[in-house]
Amino acid sequence: MQNCEYEIYNHLRKAGCLAKGTGDDAFLFDNYLISADMSVEGTHFRLGWSSPEQAIEKCLLSNFSDINAMGGKSKAILFSICVNKKWSKKTRDKIANAVAKICKKHDVKILGGDTVGGDIGVFSVTVFGRAKGKILLRSAAKDDDDVWLAGYPGCSGAGLKILEKETEKKFSKLEQKLVSLHRVPHPPLMLGELLAKTKGIGACIDLSDSLAESLLHISSQSEIQIQIKEKLLPIFPGVKKDILLNGGEDYCLLFTARKSARENILHLTEKFSKEFPICKIGEIKKGTGVFLDGKKLEVNGWQHF
Repeated sequence: MQNCEYEIYNHLRKAGCLAKGTGDDAFLFDNYLISADMSVEGTHFRLGWSSPEQAIEKCLLSNFSDINAMGGKSKAILFSICVNKKWSKKTRDKIANAVAKICKKHDVKILGGDTVGGDIGVFSVTVFGRAKGKILLRSAAKDDDDVWLAGYPGCSGAGLKILEKETEKKFSKLEQKLVSLHRVPHPPLMLGELLAKTKGIGACIDLSDSLAESLLHISSQSEIQIQIKEKLLPIFPGVKKDILLNGGEDYCLLFTARKSARENILHLTEKFSKEFPICKIGEIKKGTGVFLDGKKLEVNGWQHF
């Protein structure tokens, strides 16, 4: 969260308006996990790089991932859209059909929303979820916890770099894979609920921001120090170190756990080994900040403001 966002939330906090969980991936209200997010044309998606179906699927998955990171399952959404006045009827139909198809696939109901027109396209999603286990918060890490990562960070960022430099006709098979993961990520949506039911799980966050920034969120909100080892990080082919640390929009899950939970987590790694890795990448110590191989980790990811 950047300075401008902090200023806004500080005003709301002083006014006593913020619900439990605000500052996490979702907030808790009347037993619902609720999250709201927007995807803006030219900033979060470009229809020259992604199809309308890919753009809306990425938007919806990012919202479902917020609920997953809190230990819940997405149940329903409010979907609002600012339709770019230049979009054709074919594009508008593709987006509407994709919303229905993706929500049906993930068993998510559409409650309604709003439609307006403007000079750029904007998708706005409010997602409602439920948690059967405990609510996972960024502030729940403790001294001596292990730090775990589910998924490959940096794939989306690497795909974006390829799109910025190359034409699609020149893509190798590896580049095609990275670009596809930028267009439509594969968050471990089934994992959050299982972690919430696993004894000894501490903090959790999804990697909508970079790995470095997500580590910093847990460190600051839990008031602890995180020590990471580079040799333990899961590296996808073609992803360089800087992108691995500072690329965003992968929606991997970063979480901490007591050492007593290792055996249960290893069972999860066996269950999901064909879909994504679940790796221990470091540990929690008393103190502040995030360190990679003993050196303070700098956050150089993409900024909203």
